[in-house]
Amino acid sequence: MTRKMSTRGAGDSHPDGAGSSEAGEQGSGRLPMGRRTLLTRGSVVAAGVVGVGAVATAVAGPASAQEGDPVLMATTNDAGDGVPPTLLTAENAGIATFVIVNEGVDTTNSGAGPNLNLIPSSSTVPEPASTTVGGDLTATGDGALWFTHDFVGAGGIIPAPVHTEATANVYAPLGTPVRILDTRTAAGRTNIVNASGNLDSTGRLLSGKTIYINLDSLVYYGEVALANVTVTGTAGSGYLTLWSGAGTRPTVSQINYTGAKATIANFVSVATAEYSTTITNVIAIYADETTQVILDVFAFIMPGFEYAKYSLVPAGTTAARQAARLQRARQAVNAAKRS
Repeated sequence: MTRKMSTRGAGDSHPDGAGSSEAGEQGSGRLPMGRRTLLTRGSVVAAGVVGVGAVATAVAGPASAQEGDPVLMATTNDAGDGVPPTLLTAENAGIATFVIVNEGVDTTNSGAGPNLNLIPSSSTVPEPASTTVGGDLTATGDGALWFTHDFVGAGGIIPAPVHTEATANVYAPLGTPVRILDTRTAAGRTNIVNASGNLDSTGRLLSGKTIYINLDSLVYYGEVALANVTVTGTAGSGYLTLWSGAGTRPTVSQINYTGAKATIANFVSVATAEYSTTITNVIAIYADETTQVILDVFAFIMPGFEYAKYSLVPAGTTAARQAARLQRARQAVNAAKRS
């Protein structure tokens, strides 16, 4: 989900006098994985293994466990290499086979500590435990989480990353669509970063010119803007190209218009980029022929740990559920900043 900086031509003005920067791109979008040992303190033997409440002698290092030995609680157990897996089976209907409860408090996150910690492996792609049975869950060395799928008749055992709010993008509709650009009025031009020299006296985008539209009032960190673009009051036949502004302008058109005084609209999906250290979400609009331009934004695609500044309340959800989503997003962002 790495985003690019926008690149500007020689005639483009800069709003803050600063050069392009990727200061906002320091995080990878994934939350840090703790590497604490699963069982680290004390040495109580699990109840039912050698008797309820039985206490084992404390050990200085990992406990040596052979096949058939009890698992010692509150210490590290080392079963050695090449041993069979530990298997727990039950014949329960509607009852979990294995339950882990953590009633403690993790002071670094103001909440309960984790129920389970998977120590990341040294690899970035896990090796399935079986060639015939799926169901593996593996944390890899790059901070990702993988699950092994058993697709019968479609490739067999296939490990794939588990997408979470920290590693996948989400579709985030604005609570109300916003007209972020309308070159026909002075108020509608306030989000143009480089208006000087690129508009005529009526506000029309001049032929052969590119303007950058600041979307920071709508989103903290977007990947793609979903919008409706309209041209009106055209000077002649031409087209618009909309793109992130990063790199060379592509030789494509998102909307074409024919003749003078034409009006036509089209849906666009446009990647965003950073313009500067203070403007972090822009799209670029190039006009092949002079025209008025209107841009109405209604949604973004963004990293799962971010959410648009407006109230994003999809149909069927409640304000309370939405508040919980925003709270989780803030927690994720804060955790990423601490890493």
